[in-house]
Amino acid sequence: MTARPRAADVMNRAGASRPGRGHPTLDAEVEHVRREARHRFARFVLDSANPGSYFRNQARRPLDRGVFEEAGGLGLMRFSLPVEAGGEGRDKLAWGVVVEEIARLSRDPGFAVLLDISVEITELIISSGTPELIERYVPDLLAGRRFAVQGAYENRDPYDFTTTARLEDGVWVLNGAKRFLAGAAFADLFVLFVRDEASNDMLAFVVEKDDPGVAPVPMDTMGLHTMGLGQVLLHDVRLPPWRLLWRADALSELNTYARIRRTMSACGVLGALDAVVDQCVDALAGRRRGGRPVLDHTNVERSVGEMRMLLQSARASVYRALDGTRSADRDPYFDELATVAKHQAAESALHVGRLVMGLQGGEAYMATFPWERFMRDILGLVSGQGSQETLLIQLGQRSIVGREGRQVREDAAERSVAGLADSWWAMHAVAASGGADGFAGPVAEVVSAAGLDPVGQASREEAAALLGRAHALWAAVCAGAAPDALPQGPAGPAEGPFARHATRAWALLACAVAERTGLLARLLAPRTVKEAAGELPVVLAEGLLEVLVDAGVVRRDGEGRYAVDEGLERVLIGGPRSAAFAARLRRAVTGGARLMSPAGVLGRESAPGCGDEAAALVDALVHSLLGRLEGLPGVLERPGAAVGCAAGDGGLTAAALSRHVPGVPVLGVEEADRLALVWLPVAGLPGEELRRAVVSAAAALVSGGWVVLPCPLPPKRPLGAAVVRLGLAVAGGAVLADGEVERLLRAAGLSHVRTAWEDPALGIRLVAARRP
Repeated sequence: MTARPRAADVMNRAGASRPGRGHPTLDAEVEHVRREARHRFARFVLDSANPGSYFRNQARRPLDRGVFEEAGGLGLMRFSLPVEAGGEGRDKLAWGVVVEEIARLSRDPGFAVLLDISVEITELIISSGTPELIERYVPDLLAGRRFAVQGAYENRDPYDFTTTARLEDGVWVLNGAKRFLAGAAFADLFVLFVRDEASNDMLAFVVEKDDPGVAPVPMDTMGLHTMGLGQVLLHDVRLPPWRLLWRADALSELNTYARIRRTMSACGVLGALDAVVDQCVDALAGRRRGGRPVLDHTNVERSVGEMRMLLQSARASVYRALDGTRSADRDPYFDELATVAKHQAAESALHVGRLVMGLQGGEAYMATFPWERFMRDILGLVSGQGSQETLLIQLGQRSIVGREGRQVREDAAERSVAGLADSWWAMHAVAASGGADGFAGPVAEVVSAAGLDPVGQASREEAAALLGRAHALWAAVCAGAAPDALPQGPAGPAEGPFARHATRAWALLACAVAERTGLLARLLAPRTVKEAAGELPVVLAEGLLEVLVDAGVVRRDGEGRYAVDEGLERVLIGGPRSAAFAARLRRAVTGGARLMSPAGVLGRESAPGCGDEAAALVDALVHSLLGRLEGLPGVLERPGAAVGCAAGDGGLTAAALSRHVPGVPVLGVEEADRLALVWLPVAGLPGEELRRAVVSAAAALVSGGWVVLPCPLPPKRPLGAAVVRLGLAVAGGAVLADGEVERLLRAAGLSHVRTAWEDPALGIRLVAARRP
């Protein structure tokens, strides 16, 4: 009889896929490094760094320099440095775990931070690539014979620094002061960021403490008494040119340094936090209150549990930031994960400190116990690498700028495809010029805006031949009979306006085919031609991809894989926006075909804002506008409320309204009165017909009801605007004069008339008006 599986066996499928081992986790990797750190460095911390810590702190005496030399002898300073520079080449995740473990074992919370500062400064010197700097300083830094710190802080913007450098007869002269340097009291080297008097750029120099004019000054601080905090004063300090660490873009290098220091600072806080939680519980273990062990009291258990939760939440944030340092896609100048980790670790430590103070009672305020020192020291670690408020401000700025940048990329990608559609229409206008009955005016306007007039017979025939092949391919794909290979594209000259528009028109056709067949959607992740092809013939897929690469819609990486422009992701992942994107491509293809045929206008189902485009607009109405159209939510909730749809697109818009406004019947405007909302697309309606439709809509509304009119929003580029007018003419309508829609609404007795929403990428604006 087969044994009944346990729930854990069923739910932990990752473990089942790796019999006997389970899925390798980040925690397992961290624990492996932590054990290594304890094996290699715990004895040094416990036997060499910790003794005398209490009295050093009381006397405000910095750590002994010999401790750092001993650390160098153990390989601690080499652990994460490049192999070619004499280091072990371990990554920042491993180094961060070492920093955390040393901070946990150390009686001096700042000791691990000081170790990391010197290591990071060594990395800065190595990254300079200057042989004189590397040869002079790196060997001693690795061995712990020298100790280096960084100085940038002046409590002002970098380009407003008062510490300056000027080049004088081939020698750099530095003047000013740097405040709040960790380790300034015993450091041999300072990497100082100063302002160039001539260019106002930021420069970075390596300054030795024995350089004439350099004066380290100790600082009296609330905590971190053993970290040797201090200032460095500079008076006419003269340095040879090779001491210049970075002449260009030193601010970016400072940001890179701050990025990793922020993560490592969080590691130091995390280690100190872990230690104080354990010490607090150990101190409570022997106490009794009310005849019971203190640790058996529910409120104590709850406080200990909260401390553990804060520790683990900080740990999760810090480890994720450390793991992120191994990503090739990491921002070199600002690390959001590091910023979050630093803030989370600091907030957790402060909260734990308050809990410890409450649990330890009077002892928490006595200097002879570790709790009071933890609170003072942790406040000093919190201020390093950005205050809590600064971190939140930076995260907010990053979020806002990131959102704006993403919006710009997405809009630009859609505009790029719209530009291809402009050329598609331009080639149809060339082919139809002189024979497009009923569309002669808009056709001529497009030809002129495209710079293609006058149109000769040869150009007309060449455009017609190209478009004939294009429409034949589209028809075959729609019929499920895609050819084995891409037909011949533009065959004329490679230069000039005609050639440019012909190439871009062919790219539009490739984009439409790729969208319809799912090829574009499969490129949301990089794929080879064969992987991307799906059910398409591979040769055809390869031809389409090459056309799209040339058009900038798709990119090809160094390994021969293809991926779509990331700005197009929002129109390819599904949902209303994807349906609208596909509808615009189909409208361009079918509209061009109708322009070349005598079959008349397309009708409302292909008009902007109708058909499959409607879902995106109704989604915007519900999720962006509903609260801005005064009183509409309440009117929709009244008994008997209904929505009127005057799209005339075969029920496609009505179906979208029903899905997005469930529970409210959607009716034709002519079928009902007392409507809460009327949806009235403008495109495809001639002027007089639109006027009558507006009057009917106004009459059908209840008091407080709204009418919403999706209106074409022509782009600012002349060719794009001309193409919109031609497309509307093919659909049976026209572009109205500015303000005409608003005038019609007011003439019908409606108020609160305004453009309530617009999206240039969709090419639609929503005009709304309310019945008083």
